[in-house]
Amino acid sequence: MLKMNTLRGHDEGVLKALSNSTRREIIRLIATKGSASYTQIMQVLGLDPSLESGTFNYHLKELVEAGLIESVNGEYKISALGKNALILIDQVREEPQVDRYGVLSAALSMKPREELELFKMQMGIGIGFAGTIFSFIIVLLTLGSLGYVAAFVSFVVCFILTIGSTIKMINLARDYDLGLSVLLFISESWFLLRSPNRGNFLALQGFALISAIFTALYFISVAAGAGWVSAPGVAALMILMFSITCALILADTVVKKVEELESMEGE
Repeated sequence: MLKMNTLRGHDEGVLKALSNSTRREIIRLIATKGSASYTQIMQVLGLDPSLESGTFNYHLKELVEAGLIESVNGEYKISALGKNALILIDQVREEPQVDRYGVLSAALSMKPREELELFKMQMGIGIGFAGTIFSFIIVLLTLGSLGYVAAFVSFVVCFILTIGSTIKMINLARDYDLGLSVLLFISESWFLLRSPNRGNFLALQGFALISAIFTALYFISVAAGAGWVSAPGVAALMILMFSITCALILADTVVKKVEELESMEGE
């Protein structure tokens, strides 16, 4: 309980630090320059040292205590957390409703394993929905043929995947009290960019997309009358197997990275 309260207090400190426009401007300035001294920041911001140093010191203190910036050899540098926060700030500018409805707070408070679960929900809804629609079309095109069975099984699997992922997304909305704004999490563009695991997530997403495309191409080839074993079908299957293999390897890498991040937070 003590650890949970400590983490909650840290999350609130980060959100408080980001709530002020001057502090957000300071973060952006430091990130742009790479590093900046106390005097340089004041000059760029156009602050009067004789009148506004007290307020400026307060803002720096808030940012340092929140872990968004750090002082190194007399200069301020942005931290890894600060970089993630800056990405979120940019995204919020494009999607103001993210901050308005509390999605930003939820994203900042998520732990690595929760991020992984959210990614799985996003993938499940995206691929499941697209697969359901596509499989239904193939079912209609292959009525009375052998391909009908495979298409129908694919339709059922994709439909179950979509419903299961949607139920999990609803539970996420309830856990974080997000309501319908949880739908913003279906768009992964800003969420994945702020995750420490983002490179693996994006690569896994890419190979999953390739797998889905070539699965579709294979079924289209069968539905077009090329048969189960044809040159286009075999080529599609070979690429499909390669992409699935890469996706499985990346999935294992993602899980290991999550475990590594969780163990670091637990220390």
